[in-house]
Amino acid sequence: MPQPEIEFILPVALREVMDVLGPAFEAETGHRLRITHMLNPEVPGHVATGAAWDIAITNPVYVAQIIAAGHSPAGSHRPLGRAPLSFAARGPASAPAVTDPARIAAVILGARRIGLTDQGTSGAQFRALARVLGVAEQVADRLCGLEGGGPMRALKAGEVDLAVLPLTNIAPVPGVHAVAICPEALEVHVDLSLCLSHEASEAAQGLAAWLTDPARDGALATLGARRFGP
Repeated sequence: MPQPEIEFILPVALREVMDVLGPAFEAETGHRLRITHMLNPEVPGHVATGAAWDIAITNPVYVAQIIAAGHSPAGSHRPLGRAPLSFAARGPASAPAVTDPARIAAVILGARRIGLTDQGTSGAQFRALARVLGVAEQVADRLCGLEGGGPMRALKAGEVDLAVLPLTNIAPVPGVHAVAICPEALEVHVDLSLCLSHEASEAAQGLAAWLTDPARDGALATLGARRFGP
């Protein structure tokens, strides 16, 4: 008997991560993932439409909104991973990614054209960071606001020379590398949590347990994320 599909709402920030983890889960369990990709701010509205879903991943603030609206039981909210805001360039890395704020500012100022997700969490994080680093005015006319997934596509096409993304959108991608990774002290990171619908299948509950199992910690770290507390 074919296994039921899991209706999975996945943020663009985890697209490349689940390109790796998803097939591993499917091979291990026999379940199949039916994934809908969207930007984090879009998730609560999508759920509110009554669209079918079993499990959703998004920023904790949006998980809280989904629960407050009655679309998910409160007990299903589980932290998943934190990805630092990072900056990608084409080609292989010639040096370790910089993490010092002054050197990150220099990386930003050295870019001719900067791609970022205009309506996504990482775009808002970058604008806040640029103000903190004192470079917002200098680079305002270099910013290229794009749709979800657009910054990496533009970087690979040579349309921008720097892409602003969570590290989870950079670390798993061949042909690019992180030139700068924001340290925890700058407080520009993308936190992701998961929640389940009231009608979540047993398979979806199993996926939630599988993703949050410490056995995934090493893979998540390699893919650009680390665990964070409630």
